[in-house]
Amino acid sequence: MKLLTLFKRSRTHRATVLLGLPIGLSALFACSALQAKELPLWELGLGLGGLHQPYYVGTKQTRSFAFPVPVPIYRGHIFKSDEEGVRALLLNNDRARLEMSLDFNLAIDSGDVDLRAGMPDIDSRLQIGPSLELKIAETDHDRWLVNLPVRANFGVGENGIDESGFTFAPNVTYFRDFEWKQKPWRAGIALGPQFGTREYQNVYYGVEEEFATEARPAFEADSGYSGSRLLMTLRSKNADRLWVWFLRYENISGASFEDSPLVETNDGLSVGIIYSRFLFRSKQMITRNKRH
Repeated sequence: MKLLTLFKRSRTHRATVLLGLPIGLSALFACSALQAKELPLWELGLGLGGLHQPYYVGTKQTRSFAFPVPVPIYRGHIFKSDEEGVRALLLNNDRARLEMSLDFNLAIDSGDVDLRAGMPDIDSRLQIGPSLELKIAETDHDRWLVNLPVRANFGVGENGIDESGFTFAPNVTYFRDFEWKQKPWRAGIALGPQFGTREYQNVYYGVEEEFATEARPAFEADSGYSGSRLLMTLRSKNADRLWVWFLRYENISGASFEDSPLVETNDGLSVGIIYSRFLFRSKQMITRNKRH
């Protein structure tokens, strides 16, 4: 474990971590407004977060770091940056929602991972694509959803941008709204399989001939099953501040790349926390109905 490992990287990697990580995590923070509410058109929050995670699922080596958290919120009619992430809303009704959304994976310095010693670093990965959300059931305090996100993946680094395949991660999500100490809270749990194309799997698990060694033979991953993911979140947001705790467990048993020499364990656990205070907001108000 290396505290603040990412802040020892290149300036390019530091910038993508600070700007991209809140985008990726914000997709975990969804929260319903059960009644129509008057809300500012935009808000800006600033805070801190902490994250502990494996470098990638399959290695036993982990990294822990703290990071500043800017939380920009814009509640436009189509383009939005809010508690539910950065996205463009394409379809929205009582049963279904279709949107274009963003996600982000952090860069990996191969020198920090014994299994990857001597191999090229992995650039930060920008993921973008459509996500279809279907509502299964809903009560005053509970919501069941099916999410069907398909995303194209791009490496973002000092040498520019390169396309690296697609991922598909369907999941079933359950949310529960409640009050604790007179403050609104939401607990969530999501579970589902993950799939990736050959190009994406090989970013993390492929070994080209020129980087093969006696202990690390050449390996090419296939498209297909990438493992399963369980995500648990707990968040509380009011007009002044945002709290988020999350836990993510992933298991790659049976994955198409399970036999890669870059895999030494079949599971990985990530935990994190974010706190932010909202310091600025617009005078212009909008009415938001339900959670959309």
